[in-house]
This record gives sequence, C-alpha cells and structure tokens, in this order.
Amino acid sequence: MALVFTLLSMLLTSACDIFEKKSVESSTEDALKTLVWYGIFNAILFCLAFFIGLGEASLLPHELVLKNPVILFSALLHYLCLLWALLAYKHLGVSVRNTFTNLDGIFFIVLLVLYHVLTGGARYATRLFELHTVVGLILVIGAGIVYPNLGGNIVEKDRENDHGLSVKSKAMVILGIGIAVISAFFDGAESMVSSVLIGDEIVDSADYICTMALIQVIISFLVWVYLWVADKEIYNPFKKTERYRYIGQGCSLLSDLFYVFALSDDALLGIILWNAFPVIDIVAARIFMKEKLTPAQYMTLGMMILGAVLFI
Repeated sequence: MALVFTLLSMLLTSACDIFEKKSVESSTEDALKTLVWYGIFNAILFCLAFFIGLGEASLLPHELVLKNPVILFSALLHYLCLLWALLAYKHLGVSVRNTFTNLDGIFFIVLLVLYHVLTGGARYATRLFELHTVVGLILVIGAGIVYPNLGGNIVEKDRENDHGLSVKSKAMVILGIGIAVISAFFDGAESMVSSVLIGDEIVDSADYICTMALIQVIISFLVWVYLWVADKEIYNPFKKTERYRYIGQGCSLLSDLFYVFALSDDALLGIILWNAFPVIDIVAARIFMKEKLTPAQYMTLGMMILGAVLFI
C-alpha cells in the first residue's frame, strides 16, 4: 500500500502546487496568507483525528510532545519547508521550482545514513546500499539535477529588449533557485526525522498526525496575527479571492495524510519515490500551465521513472 499512498500523495501535491503558484504572485505576504489556509485545514484535521482517530491507548498531543519533544523539530522543519517553497514561486515556475526542490532526496539520504551510522537506528536504511536501489537512486536524483541545466524554462525569455531588465530577471531566477534549494534541505531533514519517528515506531502514526496538525494550527495562527499587525487590518481568508489558496491547501493536507500512511507502511519507499515527483508535477505544469519542455527534458523524466521502478 505504500506505493498507492505515495502516488496519491504525489498527485495531490501536484494539484496543490499549481494552485499555490496561482496564489503566490510577487510578495512574501502572498505566501504567508497561503500558510494561514494550511493552518485552517489542519484545524479540521486535528478535530477529526482527536475526536475520531485517537483510541484509548493513544497519547494526547501534549503528552506526545513531552515524551518525544523532537516532534516539535519535525513540525518546524515542515513549516519552514512550506514557507521557503512558497517564496520560491515569486521567481520560478512550477516545474523549475520543484526540480530544485527535488534535491531533498539527497539531503534525506545523507542525513538518514549519518543517523544510522551514528546511532544504529533506522535499520531500514541498509536497503539504500543494495545494487538495484543504488542504480535507481542515481537515475532519479541524477535526472533531477541534470534536468534544470537542459534549458527550456529555467530562465524565461525576457519579452523586453532592455539588457538591464534581462540581467535583473536572471538574478531573480537565481535567487528563486537558492530559495528552492533551502526548501529542499528543510524537506529532506523533515523527511528523515519523520521516517525515523514512524519507521522505528517511536510514535504512532495517528498520534503523529494529530500532534503535527495541532502544532501547524498554532504556527498558522501566529502567522495570521503577524499579518494583522503588519497590515493593521484583520486578514479575512474566506473571501472569494482566496479560492486558489483553500483549494491548494486542501490538496496539500490530503497529500500530507497519504504521505504519513505511506511512511507507516514502508518508512523508506515513499520518501525515495518522492524523488520522482517531477514526473507528475512537471507534466501537470506542462498541461495546465503551458510550461514548455524540450525533448532532452522529457528524456530526463524517463530516467526518473526508470529509477523509481528499480527502487520498487
């Protein structure tokens, strides 16, 4: 089931990315407003998980935090990943941003192997040293690194003839790439922490979902308060103009749920397959947002697919 849950999570995230790109135009405030909606959906998830999902033997959120405070670190890493990923949309298209964000797989593998070597935990990490797994990882991650250097849509052609504007545009793209890489690091680190917590059965997946949802609600509330203070007016997330945000973050929340279910079934498979995420996201961007790809870029997508198959 880990494969099915992972594919569902990838499809939902692809839909989320398209709506997020529509909701984040050119300001940091756009990204923060999107995070408010992420918190709203997490509030709904928390209520459902708390009143329906938790059994008698489950730990309450505050009890889980006291027992395993590292879950706070996991939540912080997840939120930082979301924020930096949204900020990257100020300068990059969907396919380019997610190609660089795909570097999270490298960070995840390095951190997981280091954790296993230093502590002896996460014994499932030994699968990373099997031959077919190594070949699959090289194809998937290598394709993700090569893809953005093949031209096409990284630096969109400037419609103006002014040379100074063109240089500025390229500088903004480079800035966007840097932001996407930072997001990838936070994503990889969060994936490592969550895989260890759930894969080594340190925490129950239902408890994890409930506690993470509550922490995300608290952080999103603080973001909403910041927007209120900064703009000197109360931000109303329920306006009609916010439709891209609530659709996108609804997809994001469902994606997170399926991601946790995948980790519960196989703590390694789901995360590694996520390195082939551009296969879905780039194609979706091509279909729905008309972002163009070259034949060479399509070849790299084929490498990602082959690598994912080898890992399975």
